[in-house]
Amino acid sequence: MEQLEQRKAAVTEQGEALLAALRDKVAGMKLGGEQVVIPPLESATFTLEYDLYNGQQTLMASFYPSQHYRAGFLLFHSDGSCFAEYHVMQLHPTKPKFFVEAVEAWVRDGEIKTDTRLAVMPQ
Repeated sequence: MEQLEQRKAAVTEQGEALLAALRDKVAGMKLGGEQVVIPPLESATFTLEYDLYNGQQTLMASFYPSQHYRAGFLLFHSDGSCFAEYHVMQLHPTKPKFFVEAVEAWVRDGEIKTDTRLAVMPQ
């Protein structure tokens, strides 16, 4: 338990920055429909997960708006890299054949980068 608390404390600043980047990405899309609210880091459920790639522990912060639905997560790997994803599930504002499945953020060369994950609208 102590290890989990230490890892959480160590990534707080970076986690807040990733969530801010996700919020900015969502706001910049000017989506119609229900507002996407990305919660604060302190509302996440934290766990240590085994990373199959390098055999180390990865800190995962998961967001559960309901008991059985994870709407987003942040991963903080032991090598210092990190990744964040939050589900949007709304029509794309300018591409009618697509919907925005999720927004993503990661750190590359010390900078936070963001992107959207699109999916084709079912016919």
